[in-house]
Amino acid sequence: MTNVEKICPDLKLLDIQTNPTIQNTYAQDAGIDGSRFEYNNLAKTTIKLRFWIHWSTYDDYLDKKHDIQAYFAAKARFIIQTSYHPALHAACYTSKVDINLPEDHSDLHDLVFDVELDNSLGMWFTNNTDWIEKHWDSYMNSDLRLPNNATIDQLHWNLTAGSNKVYIPGDVMQQMTNPAMSTTITVNGASSGVKIFNKTSNTLLEAHDDKNSKTKVPSSITWYNLNLCDGDDHPINQCSNSLDFWLDPGWNEIVLSNASSAYINTNFYFTNF
Repeated sequence: MTNVEKICPDLKLLDIQTNPTIQNTYAQDAGIDGSRFEYNNLAKTTIKLRFWIHWSTYDDYLDKKHDIQAYFAAKARFIIQTSYHPALHAACYTSKVDINLPEDHSDLHDLVFDVELDNSLGMWFTNNTDWIEKHWDSYMNSDLRLPNNATIDQLHWNLTAGSNKVYIPGDVMQQMTNPAMSTTITVNGASSGVKIFNKTSNTLLEAHDDKNSKTKVPSSITWYNLNLCDGDDHPINQCSNSLDFWLDPGWNEIVLSNASSAYINTNFYFTNF
């Protein structure tokens, strides 16, 4: 929302209001007092954009109102970001555009109004890691909300054979079974029995030769979330029995076995901008 005057002249963004929505699920057991907590998740949130608009005549107001409503009422997904943390984004759909004048508006030439957007993911997300590495600058530490005492000049998400320390920015655990999250792990120099074991989250990715289909693990494989493919992006899920893989916020100790290298290409997810 850094170029709002492209929508129409004399339009200014004043504020963005958003808060995470936590949805708790409980079970009620017959004959038992109280409810038993089962799980919670981050649900859809509302992002409210507050604007100021100025016009010279009533005709000018009507024209600008039309331009604003036509822009936001388009059947499209809006990817919004702020100058505060430009690497964080939210994917939103318009739910309300409220530009109404009060009854007595004879001398009115300014108006503050709201546009409400649905953030279906319920979170804000970054660009993926290969983009972050290519565009790393002095602001990236702030955008990724790295600890103030971090001695990290630039993070990377490469894995080599053996044990690796990998930092995962963000507020929430990333699960490869979550279709709303995108994590791609490409492995090179692989052989049957290749393993990626996250000791921090105690989760494992593993690929092995499949005797039934006579499919061997190629030297280059990629997990697109839990969908395993060969180097030509042909699915070879018969070579994988992985149930899930988690990346915890903060430092993760990840062990790579029976492969020479790997790369974690992922987005990071934050509860707010």
